[in-house]
Amino acid sequence: MLLPLFALFFPVLNAQASDGVIHFQGAIVEGPCHLSSQEQSVAFTCERNGKPVVQTVAFNQLNNFKPDSDVPLTTHIHYLDAQHKLAVLEVTYR
Repeated sequence: MLLPLFALFFPVLNAQASDGVIHFQGAIVEGPCHLSSQEQSVAFTCERNGKPVVQTVAFNQLNNFKPDSDVPLTTHIHYLDAQHKLAVLEVTYR
């Protein structure tokens, strides 16, 4: 009775890939946004349909910011001190 059961599971236990090739297709159609810090804000310059689009965001509105356009990015601020004077801005593209 164990022989048929062993015969069914042996190929599964022995199946592993030792090498291979994965092919990806596609292209980066637009580059990332460029950020420039201003006195009390950050300017996001993102390329949309080949043209630069600039959106300025105040520092106090940067946490969990999502642009008005269809740019797939979000931001998050990580404060390094209790007074919220020193921070790291994390920008995530999706």
